[in-house]
Amino acid sequence: MAALVHFDEAGQWGETLVCEQPIRAALQRYGLACGRWPLRDLGDGSIDAVRAAYHGELDGLGLAVRSVDRVQLRPDHAGWPELRQKFIAEHTHDDAEVRYFLDGAGIFYIRVDGGFLALLCEAGDWVAVPAGTRHFFDAGEAPSFDALRIFTAPEGWVARPTGAEAPPLPLFDEFVAGLLELTGHAEPACDL
Repeated sequence: MAALVHFDEAGQWGETLVCEQPIRAALQRYGLACGRWPLRDLGDGSIDAVRAAYHGELDGLGLAVRSVDRVQLRPDHAGWPELRQKFIAEHTHDDAEVRYFLDGAGIFYIRVDGGFLALLCEAGDWVAVPAGTRHFFDAGEAPSFDALRIFTAPEGWVARPTGAEAPPLPLFDEFVAGLLELTGHAEPACDL
């Protein structure tokens, strides 16, 4: 995991974690799980190929995988502004979702008591979001990621919007800039 930041309800930047073990422990307090898997060849990217490549890891999650899809977005994706609006609207799922990043980066924002968690994920990272968890996702103005979405329901990605007002949180680009500044690495040439 690249970073986990706790924001209060007003969107104030709080505790920042950048090491895998503390991030994992912090997420577990909220019923979430995360980790890293080695990047492997997924062949055609089908559910069978994913199961074959990651059978041990998926079994370790204890989830009955029924649907897998792959989202690949690049900066020139024509439909990104509209798609982004769907992703950044807070929603839940009726089933558990595991997101595994094959390339690039994105941020999961999870509503918790007293505020929000923002989890920056990069290639090799996975996060498991339990059913009913209020969350949203962003990959910035110019997205660059390739991720598998793994579900326990055969329908796959079905968002249930909460209707909640957008929280005052920094989205991907502002978040990354803030994180780089916080760690003393704010340089124009530095990107994920």
